[in-house]
Amino acid sequence: RSSQAFTIYVRLNGINNLQAGTYRLSSSDSTSDIASTIADGKVTTTNVLISPGLRLDQIIALLIKDGYTKDDIDKALVAVRDHPLLINYPETKRLEGYLYPNTYQIDPDTSAENLLRSVLESFNNSITPEIRQGITDQGLTLEQGIILASIVQKEVSDPKVQKTVAQVFIKRLRDGSVLGSDVTYKYAAAQFGTPDNPSSDSPYNTRKFLGLPPTPIANFNISALKAVANPTATTYNYFVAGDDGTTHFATTLEQHEANVAKYCIKGCQ
Repeated sequence: RSSQAFTIYVRLNGINNLQAGTYRLSSSDSTSDIASTIADGKVTTTNVLISPGLRLDQIIALLIKDGYTKDDIDKALVAVRDHPLLINYPETKRLEGYLYPNTYQIDPDTSAENLLRSVLESFNNSITPEIRQGITDQGLTLEQGIILASIVQKEVSDPKVQKTVAQVFIKRLRDGSVLGSDVTYKYAAAQFGTPDNPSSDSPYNTRKFLGLPPTPIANFNISALKAVANPTATTYNYFVAGDDGTTHFATTLEQHEANVAKYCIKGCQ
């Protein structure tokens, strides 16, 4: 209630290590409790959880719930373009897939720009030299590896299975076949209102068009990027997610169709 009384209290008690910061205090706290909280640096923080498999618009909505304004976020997305991870990334492309999933601790003064810089730094630090070399060994650029990792993440979340899903996609790229991933045209349907089916003319429709889509379609766990950098040594050509959540792989089309008929009754309708 009195800054003067508080000053006298901390001097009389030899408390000389008060730390600057933002604190959450209650009027019911004693002077001793308040002094202890500030001396111990128990600043007020909030955890911002960015989950894997989210589109950029979903992450923006999450940050707005955490107290940031849409304008603040939009400005931050432009300001962070100077981050080393984005040096060669075209400014015409949104930062889809680059906002790395993790739990980020912020305080009430953390700006949207500083938060996004932390997110990009966390992502950049996760891409080890071994991962970068592995992506190169697959004949992909880092940007292409990130795009493919986003597709792998949306197809399956299990790190062990991701490695074989990545193998299937990389083999299709090398063979000059379409990726054939439903999650890509579904992304375009959610983002741009294109038809939510394999006949869509969206460049994101990898059931129809060769190669990778123009951008990533979601963020992803680092396991998905590791899977792209170091896929399994199998030679599967197909996979299907069964109704029980198990992914079934096949080498021939006949085997794949049998897997679909046996394991994907509801999900493949």
